[in-house]
Amino acid sequence: MHRSKLRAVAVLLASCAAAPTTDAAPAAACDRLFTRALADNAAIATLANLLDAAPKRLSGSPGYDDAVAWAMAQMRAMGLHNVRAEPCTVPIWRRGVELASIAGNGRQLRVTALGGSVGTGDDGIMAEVVEVRSFEQLAALGDAARGKIVFFNRPMPRALRRTGSAYGEAVPQRSNGAIEAGKAGAVAALVRSMTTAIDGHPHTGAMSYAEGVPQVPAAAIATADAEALSALLQRGPVHVRLQLTCATVGEGPGANVVGELTGSERPDEVVVVGGHLDAWDLGRGAHDDAAGCVHALEAVRLLQATGLRPKRTVRVVLFANEENGLRGAKAYAAAHRDEAARHVAAIESDAGGFTPLGFTCSLRDAAAEAVRRRLLPLQDFGAGAFLPGAGSGGADLGPLLALGVPCYGLLVDGQKYFDYHHTAVDDLPAVHERELALGAAAVAFAAWTLADG
Repeated sequence: MHRSKLRAVAVLLASCAAAPTTDAAPAAACDRLFTRALADNAAIATLANLLDAAPKRLSGSPGYDDAVAWAMAQMRAMGLHNVRAEPCTVPIWRRGVELASIAGNGRQLRVTALGGSVGTGDDGIMAEVVEVRSFEQLAALGDAARGKIVFFNRPMPRALRRTGSAYGEAVPQRSNGAIEAGKAGAVAALVRSMTTAIDGHPHTGAMSYAEGVPQVPAAAIATADAEALSALLQRGPVHVRLQLTCATVGEGPGANVVGELTGSERPDEVVVVGGHLDAWDLGRGAHDDAAGCVHALEAVRLLQATGLRPKRTVRVVLFANEENGLRGAKAYAAAHRDEAARHVAAIESDAGGFTPLGFTCSLRDAAAEAVRRRLLPLQDFGAGAFLPGAGSGGADLGPLLALGVPCYGLLVDGQKYFDYHHTAVDDLPAVHERELALGAAAVAFAAWTLADG
């Protein structure tokens, strides 16, 4: 175990051992936070404000600069201390034209380029389609895939109760499909969108290339069109015309936005709360991850509004470039490496603004049990689930976890999350104001109890 993690765990164990599970003060604080969150109903207004100020926030875009300006102004208006933009370097990728149609009948297919994809050239490409559901099936085709468009049509498994697990089963075809298609000598990769819903909204997302493997263009296809294309392929060969003019055009400046509610007794010890400020460019990123940013900001506002000033500093960090590089997360960890031992905890919200169920936790055994006991008041609000040994709880916290910082992720009811994830419909109407407020209250209580113990 990393030395800084041992120190943080020791602090938590010492503070939690003295706190009985029936302590009325934490329960009263929890009640105050949830009551105030629902009564004020401020979270949804903050969300709407962010979406209006910076509707397109892909890292490296002018819209992301607007988001940084908005976040800094918001933190200053809240009276947070040490508000700053901490710089990082981010990739700059532009989407461009994205069109696909079935040759012969001209039927349009709803597609979107995957983030980081190369383009087809202005004239596009036309090739026969081969359908596979696994990388093994593609490899077995051998030369039969050469010169073709590989159609990865593996659905997210509907039977899995956790949608995140279903996503994990299917997403390798999106992240690595272009690599495998390039190895097979194909000319492009077409990937079934990452959702269990059958609809007309293609889902973008990050993809990868590998050194020494030909780079081929990659796009996601809406699930309704994936079903239709698969049915056509059962009847015989199908050729698709694909045009993508997307391109990576270098790197440029980005920034994490940071502000602090200074601790009353141990201000040099820190609890991070955050989400990622960037978003894919199809919709406005309301659930992914404007909601997480609002959870973090609203959590601190609720602490101020209820007079619950914690002993340690609560540091809000809105990360850059989570969607296509994690440059912000890596930059934060590098810039704060020397104070990692003073990071008592880090909390991330990046699962949408849905009803909160509890928290994941990177700790295990006695250390995790001590924290679970401190979070027991959340049970009265339906947010008492606690999953120890669950890793970083969010991609942006991965680099902090590697430095030994105990990490937590807000756990929400995610059954509808992948209906919106990385699509044009991830917008304000998809977020319920009460669910968003409840999530903020849960983050506020977790931050307070970790920072105050």
